[in-house]
Amino acid sequence: MKEQSFNTWFKPIKGNLNGNGKFKLAVPNQFVADWIQGHFSDIIEEAFTEVLGKPYEIEYIISSNDIEINGIKQTTLELSPQEKRESIRLSQQEQKFLSPHNLNRKYDFDSLVVGDFNQFACAAAMAVAEGPGLTKYNPLFIYGGTGLGKTHIAQAVGNAILESYPSKRVMYATSEKFTSDFIASLSDRSTYAFTRVYRDVDVLIIDDIQFFTGKESTQEQFFHTFNTLHHQGKQIILTSDRPPREIKGLEERLLSRFSWGLVTDLQAPDLESRTAILYKKLETEGTNLPDNVVKYIASQVSTNIRELEGALIRLLAYASVKEVPVDLQLAEKVLGDTLLYNKKTVDINTIQTKTAEYFGIEQEMMKAKKKTSDIVLARQVAMYLSRSLTSKSLKTIGNAFGGRDHSTVIHACDIISRKMSMDPTLRDKIDKISAALFY
Repeated sequence: MKEQSFNTWFKPIKGNLNGNGKFKLAVPNQFVADWIQGHFSDIIEEAFTEVLGKPYEIEYIISSNDIEINGIKQTTLELSPQEKRESIRLSQQEQKFLSPHNLNRKYDFDSLVVGDFNQFACAAAMAVAEGPGLTKYNPLFIYGGTGLGKTHIAQAVGNAILESYPSKRVMYATSEKFTSDFIASLSDRSTYAFTRVYRDVDVLIIDDIQFFTGKESTQEQFFHTFNTLHHQGKQIILTSDRPPREIKGLEERLLSRFSWGLVTDLQAPDLESRTAILYKKLETEGTNLPDNVVKYIASQVSTNIRELEGALIRLLAYASVKEVPVDLQLAEKVLGDTLLYNKKTVDINTIQTKTAEYFGIEQEMMKAKKKTSDIVLARQVAMYLSRSLTSKSLKTIGNAFGGRDHSTVIHACDIISRKMSMDPTLRDKIDKISAALFY
């Protein structure tokens, strides 16, 4: 991370393991705990995994004085005057609505493949990232079909802003989270706290805005949130599966505001872009394929990026299980009929069943709240495969796993991707599960 961020949040703090899989960290107040959790949780998890072999749960100790934990002196964090004002301003009710910003650190501009299908949207997003709230692109409304990269671009803006402007507050939420937070505020009479949290931000990103359809009270609350932020010059970024005027069930006053800034769409990638996307995926996976194989896959899948990457995963899985090299003949054998004629589809339930079998657990555990290590790993693998091998949305996948939210699915996929790069045994197991789903 940047030196300034490290010196501000981590350098003054010490901590230690408590022997129960947790790491104690002394902080002066809840605001600091939420800030560290919201902005640095992925970095912390990566550090623990790299050094100690697994992530640890952080247990925050709120203390205004130096204390000792298991004989180790804990030095409290000195906040700047502005940060102290922030911590005072956030009441206990407001704290419950504060969660990690849910930005996936892998979603950045460097990992985006830019082509004719998304060039304008990416250019606008980069402009917003360089000057949030200062461009004419406010709100920035990005729409397109499933699997075309809306979430990636929206989160890339948020990550770039946090990198360039560490003091800015970025909030990413799905429309489902915004709605559930609002309902929760109504149930315990904390609406004022809810509004302060969602309106006291520099950048608000709402994913899948179309799911506000038919929710009149939520639309009313978002209308006022939108007005407040826009009036203050704060940046608003929205995504949807269709342009504003085609979203039925949203109030006219909201639809008109969505068009105040820039409305831009994402198209299905052309052949050259699909080829570039596959090369980028192979680079991420740390493997290579012959050029003619890559071009063959790109020519067979023209629907969306998710299905394109799914086809690549199926081919790699088959080759791994059969222990054969990948060439054009194998690609045609594995993917030819599957993609063009008799495309075998796989659903989330089947993925859960096969994954449970391979890990030796009951399928019901995929939806349960139980968090033993073997069940959590199996559940995360099933989420990863559901994301890779189906075109279902993150919300749909989360619902299929016991009503878990959008961010949980992203987190699971991120963890499994990292573990696969470090653990050949896990990668082999996932390859075998993938192959079993299709052959």
